[in-house]
Amino acid sequence: MPKISAPTVAEHRVAQRQALIAAAEGLIAESGVSAITPRSVCERAGLARSTFYEYFPSKDDLLAAIAMQAFEAWAGELEAAMAAVAPGRERLHAYVEATIRMTADGKHTLATGLQQTDLSPKSLDAIMAMHDALTTPLRTLLEELQVPDAAAQAALVQGIVNAAMRLVGHGQSASSVTALVTRLLDQGIAR
Repeated sequence: MPKISAPTVAEHRVAQRQALIAAAEGLIAESGVSAITPRSVCERAGLARSTFYEYFPSKDDLLAAIAMQAFEAWAGELEAAMAAVAPGRERLHAYVEATIRMTADGKHTLATGLQQTDLSPKSLDAIMAMHDALTTPLRTLLEELQVPDAAAQAALVQGIVNAAMRLVGHGQSASSVTALVTRLLDQGIAR
């Protein structure tokens, strides 16, 4: 029986799975999604190749797990940033600032790389559902501000935020882009 490297088998399995995900994330950051193979991931993680298939039936399943974990982390950071300020426009500013900061920190790079990958329809649907869920706090926030047609305006605000993320991705200062977006939203959102 193989030795486990954690107090329990369950903890060992969680650690092994996380090691595979971390190895794949590192490979994606360095060489792109095309560098992901069961062999490359296991070599990077220091695990036997057969270990890959104990946790992920395919490369597609690994990539979907990476995306899901990234979306969960992103959503958690957004929630924490918004919870740290009082309700109102300050929450809208916190949403914008956190989104742009996380982009500047490179946390969106992984998602961008995964968007350019051929995933199974099932995995792609799950990822798109997680992505769509990220707009829920924005829509809720606009409803709290009593913005008319909050769902439509949330989509428009998200479009502005997405454009801001691209600007930051192309080298513009996160703080200056954040200031531009918050000024635009403060002057352009109907009350």
